[in-house]
Amino acid sequence: MSRAIRVGVVGTGFGAKAHVPGFQSVPGVEVVAIAGTDRHRTEAAASELGLSKAYAGWEALVEDSTMSAVSVAAPPSLHYPIVMAALRRGKHVLCEKPFGLNPEQGTEMLSAAVGAGLVHMVNYGFRMTPERRRLKDLLGAGAIGRLRRVNVEWTLRGRADRGAPSGWQFEPQAGGGVLFAFGSHVVDYLEWLLGPVQEVAAHLSTRRQLPDETLPGRCVEDTVDVMMLLHDGTPVSVSVSTVTPGGRGHWLSIYGERGAFVVGNDNLADVVFGARLYRTGPEGDELNEIDTVPLPVVAAAATDGRVPLFSQMASRFVEGIRMGRPVDPTFRDGWRAQVVMEAIRESHERRAWVKVTP
Repeated sequence: MSRAIRVGVVGTGFGAKAHVPGFQSVPGVEVVAIAGTDRHRTEAAASELGLSKAYAGWEALVEDSTMSAVSVAAPPSLHYPIVMAALRRGKHVLCEKPFGLNPEQGTEMLSAAVGAGLVHMVNYGFRMTPERRRLKDLLGAGAIGRLRRVNVEWTLRGRADRGAPSGWQFEPQAGGGVLFAFGSHVVDYLEWLLGPVQEVAAHLSTRRQLPDETLPGRCVEDTVDVMMLLHDGTPVSVSVSTVTPGGRGHWLSIYGERGAFVVGNDNLADVVFGARLYRTGPEGDELNEIDTVPLPVVAAAATDGRVPLFSQMASRFVEGIRMGRPVDPTFRDGWRAQVVMEAIRESHERRAWVKVTP
């Protein structure tokens, strides 16, 4: 029997909520440690999750020679130093999205991982959803023919309340903002499903009023509107906002010459539970639901659909380590999303269409 793969998790927020239980659901994996910035909170998380070690700082976890892999669920501004340190210590790395703060950091992390021959992944969990996996197969088989257009609408009320909690997600220096938090997922699954984005025109805006909105550097976008052209010229419209009372959830519509596919989720409380895949015929008749294979049951997923998605990602990561080969989505996918998002920001600043680096 092969030895257990020992994993350390950085982050007591999403790391404790999803990364730890996700890895604990994978056979042959032992999660031994968690690291955070608050010692008491980290120790409490370790105790609750049954972990033997709690580190008040990611540096000590990365230096722990008893672990062969690190899972990073820290704010984006910390991805680069944590990932680079872990790679230097010879550890395989699974990192949260967005992949650092910019394409330059992504390039360095990707080069270091490839150069060290280590397994590297970015947690683009929407690739694990049953609806999008089935959709990818159908699109690959040419089920609706040549594409005509694509629409993405992801609208939530979440941050509309002035009194809503404010954390690193609202700090530009930490990598906050809806483009990184939500748009990175959209960019990744669009390119995964449909191919490279060639050109973008974008507008980023802020609608939520923070209590300390007058402080310099505190405003980050909460609404993103983007027009894209895919590599084959297919137009894509993307609208993402977390300050929309009456928002309708997350909807992806792909129109082709022989009908359309729709992935829809109007569950405003969870980004995974409630999603369905539908199809219409060439005459635009009513939506018919397409059956998909349900996600495996993960005990900790009762109240958060992201846990079974991460469990699938962790399983792929572990498979890559055991087989000694890269497994998608890799750091290259993380870098690529940063390239597209950089073009989106540039387009907003220049008020012009911007070509995306191939």
